[in-house]
Amino acid sequence: MPSVIRSLAPVLAVVLMTGTACTKESGDATTPPDGIPAADKSVRELTAALVKGDVSTLQTTPAKSPAAAQAELATVMGGMDGLHPSVVPGQITYHHKDQTATVPLDHSLPLGGLAWTWQTTAQLKYEFGAWKVDWKPQLVHPDLTEQTRLRHDRVIPARAAITGADGQALVETTVAYRVGVDKANLSSAQQPTVATALAKLVKIDPAQYVKQVKAAGARAFVPAITLREGKVPAAATTMKGVLAQPVEMPLGPSSSFAVGLLGTSGQATTEQVAAGKGDVLAGDYVGQSGLQKRYDARLRGTIGHRIELVQRTTPSASPSPSDSTQPAEQPDESASPSGSPGLGVVKELFASPAKPGTPVALSLDRNLQTRAEEALASQKGIASLAVVKVGSGDLLAAANSTASGASPNATFGHFPPGSTFKVVSSLALLRKGLTPTSTVPCTKTVNVNGRNFENYDDFPAGKVGNVTLTDALANSCNTAFLSQHAKLTDADLAAAAASLGVGVDHEAGFPSFFGSVPPAKDPVTKAANLIGQGQVEASPMAMAGVAASVASGKTVVPWLVADKKPAPKPTLSPTEAQQLQTMMKAVVSSGSGAALKGVATGAKTGTAEFGASKPPKTHAWMIAWNDKYAVAALVNEGKSGSKDAAPILKSFLAGG
Repeated sequence: MPSVIRSLAPVLAVVLMTGTACTKESGDATTPPDGIPAADKSVRELTAALVKGDVSTLQTTPAKSPAAAQAELATVMGGMDGLHPSVVPGQITYHHKDQTATVPLDHSLPLGGLAWTWQTTAQLKYEFGAWKVDWKPQLVHPDLTEQTRLRHDRVIPARAAITGADGQALVETTVAYRVGVDKANLSSAQQPTVATALAKLVKIDPAQYVKQVKAAGARAFVPAITLREGKVPAAATTMKGVLAQPVEMPLGPSSSFAVGLLGTSGQATTEQVAAGKGDVLAGDYVGQSGLQKRYDARLRGTIGHRIELVQRTTPSASPSPSDSTQPAEQPDESASPSGSPGLGVVKELFASPAKPGTPVALSLDRNLQTRAEEALASQKGIASLAVVKVGSGDLLAAANSTASGASPNATFGHFPPGSTFKVVSSLALLRKGLTPTSTVPCTKTVNVNGRNFENYDDFPAGKVGNVTLTDALANSCNTAFLSQHAKLTDADLAAAAASLGVGVDHEAGFPSFFGSVPPAKDPVTKAANLIGQGQVEASPMAMAGVAASVASGKTVVPWLVADKKPAPKPTLSPTEAQQLQTMMKAVVSSGSGAALKGVATGAKTGTAEFGASKPPKTHAWMIAWNDKYAVAALVNEGKSGSKDAAPILKSFLAGG
């Protein structure tokens, strides 16, 4: 038997050799024919060109030149809003007989949270010493023909609103007007004159706007400014060549309303369009700052997408890059106005559903925010006012003066709180055994570790001497509190601050600073911390939270975003709260907060030095509360809380 097997071996060897030769010579294989290089490099160049949308440098077969291939690719993809899929090549198969190769290409394009995937097959031919691509529209999508192209349509859901107290809309989609020069209706000589006149009318830089108009396309509409309904100057509507183009965009009640929190919206930047991956296109209005930017995707919802195979149409002339109002191509006349498939649609290739945006609910009260901004209207410099609801901690208003611009100082400002922080220090001392009636020395000066401290300039001379802790707070005696610094550790002060909502960070969902009470670096700083200098910092919102905690009889942490409410630990006891209420009431009845009699129940003034100037500049503070509201006002550069901050609080609280 072994001899029979040995006798068949030469025959089997011949058969196997014959089969291998046949495959090598005329069949399909994963290796190229002898003497011909692999096509991998050409395949990589092809996939990169498809992803980039530029095949003008590809080596192609004579059937279609690179220029013709590029022209067809531009036509096929012209309605895709600049979207290009990723392309991953598969295994190359070589056809030895005719020196060609085929390779599958896997395409993928994520849209609306889904992925549109498909496969095409590329054909290459080896001729004249190189692999060349046989260009066909089916390289882009297998259903494409010489008569069809791809089109991307978006289904845009209504943008959700940012709402405030009682569901009032604070930011919602409304009509505004883009006012600008329509070059198509003006001669070249007229354009600079009209552009200059319009720029002066709407108060923008004339030279810069004229430059923009000159750089735009010959028939471009060049926006100068976007104005709210009713704010377009009447003169602009009668100027020849000026157009007021209506647009829908998210807007608040006014351009200044809570701008430090709500932020602004505007046309998408190039970076936002790129990051949007088809969900955001040029001309879309999206959040640019503040909560409008932070929650833009949530408010916008999920954009629906539809990819269709449609009949080719003749593209219009490419617009100037600055001509933002002209589409890249003329719309298909056969498409229905609703965006649903029309007669020109051959086939729907992909669809992802649109989902409406989700509103962002805030605690902000529209009427109180307006009132707070009016209370700051007379401030020439930077000033802020925060209003917190007693009992619940709702941030009802966070207003900043005009000079603050878009800075959210009311909620995010980092300022030394001055003597308003003595409420925190009082709580720390109460926990060390003092009572509101305990006697403390209120001297003209006090020396701490070699440094002399004194009372503020307007401190009443008749209040010097041994006083109760309540009187020390009511008249803001620095030396009385500084004299007690040895009784407290850093941890004592930090714990008292936390019980009043200060110094504990929270993921609040908006620009927020709840204060900082770090360990002191030396005895002098430790003492200075007790009077709100040293290293301690807080925002007006955080200090309004201090007043709210005292008034509420429990720890209150201000909140703005409904689904981001902090969960403070209830560390302020009813007894402690009652003691602090008594002391803060004395500030109004007989102390430095007398200006608030009739509008506030309890209060505390504050002045904090800052900067290196001689004499130093001072922040003017005041916090207060009544049965409805806890408030904090800060004037960035003032003389004292009673002189500069008190009028702001009185104006607000007297309103209701």
